[in-house]
Amino acid sequence: MKKVFGMAAIAAILASCAGNETKTETSTADSMVTTTAMDTTTMVNPAPVTTYTATEGDVMLKDGKVMVYQNGAWVASTKEVVLEDGTVITLKGEVKNKDGKTISLQEGEAVNKAGAFFDKAGNAISNAWDASKEGVKDAAGAVKEGAKDAAGAIKDASKKVGEKAKEVVQ
Repeated sequence: MKKVFGMAAIAAILASCAGNETKTETSTADSMVTTTAMDTTTMVNPAPVTTYTATEGDVMLKDGKVMVYQNGAWVASTKEVVLEDGTVITLKGEVKNKDGKTISLQEGEAVNKAGAFFDKAGNAISNAWDASKEGVKDAAGAVKEGAKDAAGAIKDASKKVGEKAKEVVQ
């Protein structure tokens, strides 16, 4: 079964790379994106970036443990953490807001003491409470499409192998 999934993954990668000849160049100095395949130039106005800097009382899931930033260092929490906005973070990394919604922190994600979420790259997550649901839906859709692509690629590859085998036999 592992071999089938491995072959499907390899076929999906090969299928997704085949025929993808669009070249994109990005220049952050002038915020211009040039796409060679379509010979068009589009101006992009970058959104303001909010990056994360740890402050006293912030929480992060690190090495599978809930860590709290105290006295300039990350320390493993020994009890639930209650943030300024009433959000509670359990020792398992479950985050519960005052409306009763619950999400789980992922490795490297942080929540500041005011309740704002940040991904492991330090970028603000504007809709963290809904983002987890959307992320799961997006991932499921991507897996489904990847499986379809892999199946098609395997079918095409096996057809070609069959044709070559016939040629060799003759």
